[in-house]
Amino acid sequence: MILRPMGRKYQEKKMSGDINKAVNNIVHVDDLEWREVSHGDKFHLFGKSFTVPSGARELGCGFFRLPPGKRSFPEHYHMANEEAIYILKGEGTHICGGKEHIVREGNFISLPRGEDYSHQMYNHSDEDLEYLCMSTMKEPEVVLYPKSGKMGVLAGSAPGGDPANVAIRKFFYPQEAGYFDGED
Repeated sequence: MILRPMGRKYQEKKMSGDINKAVNNIVHVDDLEWREVSHGDKFHLFGKSFTVPSGARELGCGFFRLPPGKRSFPEHYHMANEEAIYILKGEGTHICGGKEHIVREGNFISLPRGEDYSHQMYNHSDEDLEYLCMSTMKEPEVVLYPKSGKMGVLAGSAPGGDPANVAIRKFFYPQEAGYFDGED
């Protein structure tokens, strides 16, 4: 059996020449569509998700391209999921726990749960910054945004999971309430 890279131009092929069915858990980056996310002048990125197309259930992975002078997402941290970032190309600033760190091709960044690992990527360079972002896929998930005080609650599908399974995806500003408030 000869194994060739999977993707649009390649398939697994037996020595006899018979073509096997494509393996569902192998995805090539060229076969994925870019998703553009932007907001105002500050936030702008392009992403491709490997998670749903590969059939992954407990591990997510996305390929991101961050243009010069832009930030990825608002600074945030997770209460349920860990993330990791691997820089593929370029140089940028990784903001973590309120501190800025210069990162470049080959850097691996671990982001455990919790406030100490509040994070955001910023491309301070003149060229695109490309990276992989991997995460556990636990749900429900609570995401907190320290700069704005906002909170996100996601259930049914973890962040980056299958959108068809999302039961709750709400972002709001928490308001203090007693346990029995409004239950009379």
